[in-house]
Amino acid sequence: MLSTASKADLSLLAHVEASQHYPWTDNQLASCFDSGYRVRLLWQDDEVVGFSICQRVLDESTLFNLCVLPQCRGLGYGKVLMADLIEDAKAASDSVIFLEVRASNQTAIGLYLKSGFSEVGRRKGYYRCHDGREDAVVMALSLS
Repeated sequence: MLSTASKADLSLLAHVEASQHYPWTDNQLASCFDSGYRVRLLWQDDEVVGFSICQRVLDESTLFNLCVLPQCRGLGYGKVLMADLIEDAKAASDSVIFLEVRASNQTAIGLYLKSGFSEVGRRKGYYRCHDGREDAVVMALSLS
């Protein structure tokens, strides 16, 4: 089941986010409840197993974060969150959805490619990582 999150749900997001390789801080998560953001929670058996954060500006959406608990990966939850994002963007008459992802995150890149996204650019050395820096892969899905 999907629901729209509010600032009161910050601890639920933080729990999922803390399990990621390069987690956002609570302040970063909290900043995503300002105007123009859409935060969705994915529930399974009364537990949040994932979430997505996107921002809409004019007729474009940008996916900022999509997380699924490690023990729940490979069960289709990422696909559910992506389908929800795409459906919402289409309903809002968005023309495109953008995202960027660490070049090393091949699982996420595979999900995005299967969802219809394609690589439109790279940001060299954009992300910090444990052994230096890595590229950001910029991807887009045209909805028009």
